Amino acid sequence: MSLSLDDQLRNARKVCMEAEHLLQQAASPASAPDAQSEAAAGARTALDQAKGLLANMDSMLAAESAAKRENLRAKVQNLREEHRSLVVAYEKEARRIGCKEQEEADRAALFGGRGAAGVAAPTADDIENNKSLKRSMAAVDDLEARGMHMMSSLSGQKEMLKGAHKKVLDVMNTLGVSNSLIRVIERRQTMDLVWMLVGMVVTIVVLAVTWIYFRRK
Repeated sequence: MSLSLDDQLRNARKVCMEAEHLLQQAASPASAPDAQSEAAAGARTALDQAKGLLANMDSMLAAESAAKRENLRAKVQNLREEHRSLVVAYEKEARRIGCKEQEEADRAALFGGRGAAGVAAPTADDIENNKSLKRSMAAVDDLEARGMHMMSSLSGQKEMLKGAHKKVLDVMNTLGVSNSLIRVIERRQTMDLVWMLVGMVVTIVVLAVTWIYFRRK
């Protein structure tokens, strides 16, 4: 027996909560390195599962009645924004764990061959460069998270405006407002959408330029 859309929503929300819990374990300083890596991998699996459930719910929305469809669409959209935030958090944590594992491997290679090859310990410049790289990566991660949050907020505002626009048009039709005025309102809605898309493009360009700047630095 196939699950209803409400059941799919509950399952997807549980999976997102599980992914959030695993990400907290991966970020916890009290967790061992192996446990952090394992928790991050589990979070990735949970996020992939939630992505599949969201895609399935999109196809199920069309089968719902008009009265329930808008409410369910809003719930799915909210869950999708939560999923995007968790994906950003996972990517940030995966980079942190990857950098830490690489540092451990480099340290082991460096000091492991010191006696035989006479390799010197890292200099102050090496340590400072490593710290600078970490600060740059943290800044890029912060900018990326802010950009994703802005895009999610814009997407949510778009859905709210679409719902409000539909309700206003329904009220106007009920009151007998002229078609010309309705067309003016629809053109204004189109312009608002264009400005929103321009803002998203500008945000992406700013993030890309900032990332390139920090990477070269």
